[in-house]
Amino acid sequence: MLRVLLLDVGNTIAFLDMHGVADVVRVEGHHVDPARLREVEGRAKRRYEALLREGVSHEEGWGLYLATLLEEGGLDRALARAMIAPLRRSHDRLNLWRSVPADLAPALDRIRAAGVRLAIVSNSEGRLPELLAHVGLAHLFETIVDSHHEGVRKPDPEIFRRALSRLDIAAHETVYLGDIPGVDVEGANAAGIDAVLVDPYGFYDDFAGARVPSVASWIDAYLTGSA
Repeated sequence: MLRVLLLDVGNTIAFLDMHGVADVVRVEGHHVDPARLREVEGRAKRRYEALLREGVSHEEGWGLYLATLLEEGGLDRALARAMIAPLRRSHDRLNLWRSVPADLAPALDRIRAAGVRLAIVSNSEGRLPELLAHVGLAHLFETIVDSHHEGVRKPDPEIFRRALSRLDIAAHETVYLGDIPGVDVEGANAAGIDAVLVDPYGFYDDFAGARVPSVASWIDAYLTGSA
């Protein structure tokens, strides 16, 4: 029986604000189309996944993710790299991954009402409580396991084991939902946790495992017995 639903944050429950990214670029005197950024985001995600596999730090991977996104969105490479610093400043003021689907909070309420606890396991910069409070979700989560404070990050299974220990649950009593196969799914699986890929834009059509378009859709399927 499922006792705890573990969730990633970025691009799982809170998505990159493409208009916010475009606004930062505009202030710097350049232009990118938010819709185009959304179209090419999958390429940036795959690059980020490869970088983490190569051992690149979260901070460096973060910057290269956004630079890749902007380059795929039409900026030349040097200009895309130059945008990392202003984007980082904006992110530090208010996390750029701050767009939350309208159906998410009601779905989280439904699964909590069914007796399932909620917790976060995420690679981040140490300010997830502030972000979750800003988007109105902080009260829903029992535990937040943030790589910045743990000194270990996904896909290392140790970060998942720490979450299990703090929640006092076994791996088979949990499911993890995240958005990157080689980071989220493989990391959770290595800790013995079943994982489902959240892929709202169809970036991973070649993924062979369980895949859903949103957290809310997975919750609805679980609650109706079809997950």
